[in-house]
Amino acid sequence: MKEYDCPIVILNHGSPSLAHLKVIRLPFSWYAVIWEHAKRYQSFSVDKTKLEGGFEGMSDIEFLLRVQLRADFDIGIEFSFISEPPPPKVLH
Repeated sequence: MKEYDCPIVILNHGSPSLAHLKVIRLPFSWYAVIWEHAKRYQSFSVDKTKLEGGFEGMSDIEFLLRVQLRADFDIGIEFSFISEPPPPKVLH
């Protein structure tokens, strides 16, 4: 299991705003939250499907780019990473 915490900028909901992308990456699913503040956040998740094909073989950057794509496609939040995402915490 890996945990990611990346500073982001939300681009498509009014003025650009700072937020955090937090993701838990499991072998066959992942769970994410885009956190701006306690009254403004959105969570979403993806399970491995035949169409999705899984993501266990992806690098950390490839995986986070997939999360970014799914955030835009699934929940309508477009964002950019502020800088290169830091390495994840590996949880056992």
